[in-house]
Amino acid sequence: MAVTALVIKNKDKSLRYLEIYTQVNPEGGVKVVFTDMDNTFTFRAGKDQGKDVREEEDYHTELRKAAAIKDQLITSHSTNPEWNPEGYVKNLEEDGSM
Repeated sequence: MAVTALVIKNKDKSLRYLEIYTQVNPEGGVKVVFTDMDNTFTFRAGKDQGKDVREEEDYHTELRKAAAIKDQLITSHSTNPEWNPEGYVKNLEEDGSM
């Protein structure tokens, strides 16, 4: 199970913190779970789920590349650092500051 952490700026300038994790599906692809977190990445709200046909590494690698372009990827709270875009680092401190 891999985790990718994101912070997304909403239209109203507020921030949404998401933890996206995957579970390998025995029939292929992955189950994807989106979880709302607070600014310290502590569980805050319910979970949304979906499926993706890509393998786990491909899913997270592509998600992280797209998120890094938008400066949304939080590398300090994502697993499998080898899947991060080369040279991209964005850490979140324990108090939720960046």
